[in-house]
Amino acid sequence: MFEIEKIIEINAPKHRVFEALTSCREIPKYFPLKEVVSTWEVGSEVLYKGEVNGSPFTDHGTIETLEKPKFYSYRYWSDNHGTERTPENHLVISYSLSETPFGTELKLVQSNIRSEELYNLMETQVWDFLLGSLKQHLEAHT
Repeated sequence: MFEIEKIIEINAPKHRVFEALTSCREIPKYFPLKEVVSTWEVGSEVLYKGEVNGSPFTDHGTIETLEKPKFYSYRYWSDNHGTERTPENHLVISYSLSETPFGTELKLVQSNIRSEELYNLMETQVWDFLLGSLKQHLEAHT
């Protein structure tokens, strides 16, 4: 199995970064999603709905940890990963936030990746784009 770890510094307060990661209205402003649905409670569902190359997809997740404003993790399966919806095919994403002299350090970990192809795509393209978009959004609106 593969794991991705990315760290980015964002010139915004920790509470603001956490809010951006857990707001149904705000997430589609910086991630290429059409809709996010959740009550943002541990054990509740979180749905990330979007489109890739003209094909709609939904990431079906369950919130595992929500410690405002420092840690958020969820386990999910995506219908665009080409896998069966079984527990072993669920990926885990966690966001850890810590204060720095210039704002917030955000550490992303994506784990339980079984496919080398998916790992390479997420590691070299997707997460750099997504985290860069989050940083740009927050620094422009904070």
